Amino acid sequence: MEHPRRTVAWVTWLRVVAVYGVVMIHTVGATASGPGSTTTVDGWVARALDLPFLWAVPVFVMLSGTLGLDPARHPGAADYLRRRMRRLAPPVLLWNAVYLAYLSLTRPGWWPGWQDALSRVLLGQVAPHLYFFWIVLGLSLLTPVLLPWLARAGRREVVVAAVVAYAVPVLSTWPLGPGGERVGLTHAAWTWWLPYLGAYLLGWGLRGVLLPPRLVLPSAVVVLGLMGLLAWQWENPAAPGWLGEWLGAHYYSPSVGLLSVLVLLLAQTTVLEGGALAGLATPAVLRRVAPVGSATMGIFALHYLVLLVGLDSGRLGEPVDAWPVLVGRFVAVSVVTTVLVLGLRRVPVVRAVL
Repeated sequence: MEHPRRTVAWVTWLRVVAVYGVVMIHTVGATASGPGSTTTVDGWVARALDLPFLWAVPVFVMLSGTLGLDPARHPGAADYLRRRMRRLAPPVLLWNAVYLAYLSLTRPGWWPGWQDALSRVLLGQVAPHLYFFWIVLGLSLLTPVLLPWLARAGRREVVVAAVVAYAVPVLSTWPLGPGGERVGLTHAAWTWWLPYLGAYLLGWGLRGVLLPPRLVLPSAVVVLGLMGLLAWQWENPAAPGWLGEWLGAHYYSPSVGLLSVLVLLLAQTTVLEGGALAGLATPAVLRRVAPVGSATMGIFALHYLVLLVGLDSGRLGEPVDAWPVLVGRFVAVSVVTTVLVLGLRRVPVVRAVL
């Protein structure tokens, strides 16, 4: 496994790019999925800004595995679970409460009552990004079970197990059921971790793996090609039916899985001393970027509220809008959210949920 100091640079940068990729998806998503998404310039620009970042969530999970599955860092299950619950339980509870409160106060008739509100929380129907907290929480609870095996297993065993686990969500989206329908997965707070177990294990299994120099450029070309394919194929009448059935543009797609792995490998191959992007790994640059890298959970949690307030007040345009407005909206949401989170993280109590 690679030296921890070599891990810091590429993990930091990948966290930053991934979190702003999530912000991009949410700020342009209504236009990318709205009327004219394949017939107007605004629609195509929105698609090009949205779909290529489908790798962001799987890569976030891989990074959790990269950093969290090191057996040497966890002397005991009880201590590990205490620390993880202190870190994850408050944000899960707080942010669901925040979005429930905001939507109830600003959407007449939205408040469903306490029982239905709990159902919305557990089914991820409060805000479209909060399910990620349940993923990380579920995988964290599973981690003490995985660590004894990881301490004995070699890299090949871990990668094989990860690929097998990754096959579960992939197979669930293929037309393998009676009549060619999808088998499907149940989405709820207690099962969200299951489709991402493979990505979690891959994060540890691929830690320290560097692409040979001759494969860096071809891998980057494949990444760009897959990103372009995802932008073109999603909900596009011109795309062949088999492409959507077998290689769909969604988080459980084999295309997105391959894209996520290549993004991870390219980051840890190039953002280090001697790599193609060595300039990003210098101490001076990292000192500036590290605070944002450490604040990605807060940016992830808060950005959607900033977006809602901006849209509700009319300051960020309409949900479906022209592409220059979308770009400005992304910049505004990113800047406001980042400034707020970095400022709030200076307060010790608040830092616990950001």
